[in-house]
Amino acid sequence: MLISAVLLGVCFAILIGLPIAVALGLVAIFTMVATAGPDLLVIFVQRTYAGTTSFPLLAIPFFVLAGNLMNVGGTTERIFQVAQLCVGRIRGGLAHVNVVGSVIFAGMSGSAVADAAGMGVIEHRAMTKAGYTGRFAATITAVSSTIGPIIPPSIPFVIYGSLANVSVGALFLAGIIPGLLMAVAMMAVIAVCAKRMNLPRGDALPPLRVAAGTIARAAPALLLPPTILLVIFAGIATPTEAAVVAAAYAFVLGRYVYRELDWSATLDVLWDTARQTAQVMFIIALAAPFGWVLIQQQIPNAILTAFLGMSSEPWVILLIINAVLLILGMFIEGIAIMIIAYPVLLPIIVKIGVDPVHFGVILVLNIMIGLITPPVGLCLYVVAGIAKISIAEITREIWPYVLALIALLMLITYVPALSLWLPHTLGYGIAR
Repeated sequence: MLISAVLLGVCFAILIGLPIAVALGLVAIFTMVATAGPDLLVIFVQRTYAGTTSFPLLAIPFFVLAGNLMNVGGTTERIFQVAQLCVGRIRGGLAHVNVVGSVIFAGMSGSAVADAAGMGVIEHRAMTKAGYTGRFAATITAVSSTIGPIIPPSIPFVIYGSLANVSVGALFLAGIIPGLLMAVAMMAVIAVCAKRMNLPRGDALPPLRVAAGTIARAAPALLLPPTILLVIFAGIATPTEAAVVAAAYAFVLGRYVYRELDWSATLDVLWDTARQTAQVMFIIALAAPFGWVLIQQQIPNAILTAFLGMSSEPWVILLIINAVLLILGMFIEGIAIMIIAYPVLLPIIVKIGVDPVHFGVILVLNIMIGLITPPVGLCLYVVAGIAKISIAEITREIWPYVLALIALLMLITYVPALSLWLPHTLGYGIAR
């Protein structure tokens, strides 16, 4: 009875329009008071404070800052030009460029929304100018932005690693192959659509001197992803410290190399970063006492018993978990899903023998699919605002890509080596 009351209480609070952080906090307070009286509210304050003091969480503001600096400082335009040089000549070339550009930008920002809001403006403008419909251009922009948090660095991986006590470095490595497979799946669907819709080809390959100049101008930006990965995996810095390196690199790039970042724009970027970080950390802070309530009331154990009562087969339980996460993704914001789901699902996946690093990839990929599924797909709203078209128009176009990503999700779920081969090969364990 208490399980239903807690979970339904959260869902009801969200449905009536309360912010997710407020919903989690209120349900935690009511449950504490109802079960043990107001004296337990001391624990609410303690857990709220403790939820924001994990060292890996310091990476969040710096990765957000790096993405914002690159969007303002001229980096995204140069990334797009390199992607166009690579795949722009094939049929539907600019759609493929959209995906490749997101793969490159993913290695810098770690955020789907940053990709949609930064690269998305350039990508959508270029596609519509070349004759693509606004609906098709918006769809590809929204879908490709979901690659950002899978390929390292990744803000959701930082949050999951902090909450579940899983190595952030291992999660970063685990996301590389699935992220690249996402790009392949999207480009396969684009290739089919390009032939069916007779989409235009891009310009011919420019002279070698022009191509070399494009690459040379983008080279400082292209060096950022390998720099981040190098300092992490060579043991020079933790993922948190690498986020600081990324932000400093992005600032130097925009201010002194490309000279497109003035001090006024820098102040705006700092304000946006502070606002975005506060939104994320507010959710994390109030999710901590909510997670404590779940554990204290043994709700994860009860749900574990219910799952094992349905089936003892790991593949069936994983299928149910994916179905639940996909449905939640249609209605709840991604970070909220992660914070609500991890204390409930982590004991289940450990019980059935799933590596927590592997589950982290499964969880984040589910959340990314949720970002492009209505009615609450955040990337859909961002791109719809950029393209000035309705959510309904994008939704009609997006389902082949959603189905391709769901098929890939199933592949990654049942072939753990796709996620675990790199971290195991490089000797990364589970504990942080």
